[in-house]
Amino acid sequence: VGVFWERTDAELMTRWMQVSTYQPFFRGHAHEGTKGREPWMFGEETLEWLMKAAMARYALTPFWYTVFHEASITCMPVMR
Repeated sequence: VGVFWERTDAELMTRWMQVSTYQPFFRGHAHEGTKGREPWMFGEETLEWLMKAAMARYALTPFWYTVFHEASITCMPVMR
């Protein structure tokens, strides 16, 4: 989440974090030489939105474990 060559603004980071909540992989990235992507670097309001997205993601942890387990057995893709 948050891999961009140029500077990332709060709106873009928020939208990517929100959409990534519902993707199989959810981890932060940054490219060498670019500004950091830590959630607290975007201000309090953005931090609240990013935390909500992260909490929604963690609420889905049992679902993701189930889907990945099923995929390992059936060879079906995680996202369908």
